[in-house]
Amino acid sequence: MRIFVTVGNALVPFDRLLGWVDEATSALDVPVEGLCQHGPSRVRPRALAPREHLSRAEFEREMDQADVVVCHAGVGTLSDALRRGHRPIVAPRRAGFGEIVNDHQLEIVTALGQEGRIEVAEDAESLRAALLRYARGEARRGPPRDEDPARLLPVARAIAEGPARARTPLLGNLAMSALAALGPRLDRLRVR
Repeated sequence: MRIFVTVGNALVPFDRLLGWVDEATSALDVPVEGLCQHGPSRVRPRALAPREHLSRAEFEREMDQADVVVCHAGVGTLSDALRRGHRPIVAPRRAGFGEIVNDHQLEIVTALGQEGRIEVAEDAESLRAALLRYARGEARRGPPRDEDPARLLPVARAIAEGPARARTPLLGNLAMSALAALGPRLDRLRVR
């Protein structure tokens, strides 16, 4: 199984997710290969080739070649994964752990998780269980989708407004709906 892990371009580590990836991939009983774009994180999953940064072309190639994507809840990463037919396994960066300045990624994960567009990783065990579903063929990526990038504009605006979202929940709901529309519905994912 080929896995692509990406923590995005944040200037702070996401060791919590990468520790889960290391623990989860070590516990799998299937061969694992792939790449981990780890940024400034100190943890390196042993089963995956480490890379601090990727060019846009390298990022797209890894995303295209992966059987499964494990990532943070950055809008750019999620939109790329969803457009390529992935149902990514996602862990939001959390402000309480010093991984991000606010919990907007938690809002994104909650909305997309409820829509069935992503798998939510809450710890190493839930990540391992999600990876096992891919390894067993119970989950597969679907066909790429041709999407209009303008559909992400409400998401970008909502995130840019930061705390103002709390005063305008409708915009937040519209933003999450726009992002959710990019990915394939769970019932439309086909098994290869």
